Amino acid sequence: MKTLHFVHLLNDYSGSPRVLNQTINALQQSGADCTLHVGSSGHGVLDELQVRTCKFAYKRFDNRWVTLLAYACSQVALFFSLLHKVRPGQVVLVNTMLPFGAALAARLRGAKVVYHVHETSIRPAVLKVFLRRVIAGCASKVVYVSKYLQVQEGVAGVPAVTVYNGLAEAFQQQAMATPYQHLHGGRFNVLMLASLKGYKGVDEFVALATALAGDPALTFTLVLNASPEEVDVYFASKALPKNLTLSPASADVAKFYREASLVLNLSHVDGWVETFGLTILEAMAFGIPTIVPPVGGPVELVSDGVEGYQIDSKNHQQLVRTVAHLSQDPQLCQAMSERARMKASEFSTANFQKNIVMVFDDL
Repeated sequence: MKTLHFVHLLNDYSGSPRVLNQTINALQQSGADCTLHVGSSGHGVLDELQVRTCKFAYKRFDNRWVTLLAYACSQVALFFSLLHKVRPGQVVLVNTMLPFGAALAARLRGAKVVYHVHETSIRPAVLKVFLRRVIAGCASKVVYVSKYLQVQEGVAGVPAVTVYNGLAEAFQQQAMATPYQHLHGGRFNVLMLASLKGYKGVDEFVALATALAGDPALTFTLVLNASPEEVDVYFASKALPKNLTLSPASADVAKFYREASLVLNLSHVDGWVETFGLTILEAMAFGIPTIVPPVGGPVELVSDGVEGYQIDSKNHQQLVRTVAHLSQDPQLCQAMSERARMKASEFSTANFQKNIVMVFDDL
């Protein structure tokens, strides 16, 4: 029986812990003995796992430099924790580039290190350089979530494989059972799910809703991976249109997709390149047309004019025109819906589980 340690920094409802949840489930089903090591701050999808869990000290702060210091301290704590828990011949999966303390400890203990890389936009730049050097010195294999990311972040001399994210089976069943509707209660509802960060296109989404506030048939819903208090603070000094609804983090994202006519991802192409876009895939499984950035992993999911559109979030006028047009064209939306479902079917739970288990077969 393989003994596997999985390491993640922040437990929330974003893409990387959701994929880790699926990874651990897949490896447990294959018979592996699994332990999760996760930062003590935050609650999210990793709480749903039935797995032995060890927590290390970590907390985020509003000040980025204080957060960076807390992050550095957390890696010291993580390093010494794994130094005592990991044994030679075991395998440590480091989820995202950030938990470098785990990789260093595993290497010292003679364990194999596998990185599951989800991101490319890490700041400050010197931190990213350091993290890549740790990968080069410690990793036996690196798993990337898209071909784009493998090309961009490949580390010379380290074996690499692309494993596309999959959808949880229960979620996929919900999506398949939900017919696409162009209008909900007579309204065309535009949805975006994102972290509460400027580079995720939050302000552009508000601007889009404001520009289309004159159309009573259009509504906008913004679901943010943040607490109600964080949402209130961010928008305290901002004017919000009446057609916009804000929602804090939710464990049940399916309820938002069921009421959506169109899903957007407005991440900045020059500040945060999406490496895959799990919310895009989820929307496509529900048969919802999408608008995505024209670079990065999303272009491997959405072809322009086929399952949706590729539009730069800075192109405000094109966004306004496209959303307005889709709201008036149910036939086009239905055609995109059918093609989106067909594309999403390629990213099944079974395919993901098979491919992620194969990563560990030769370790």
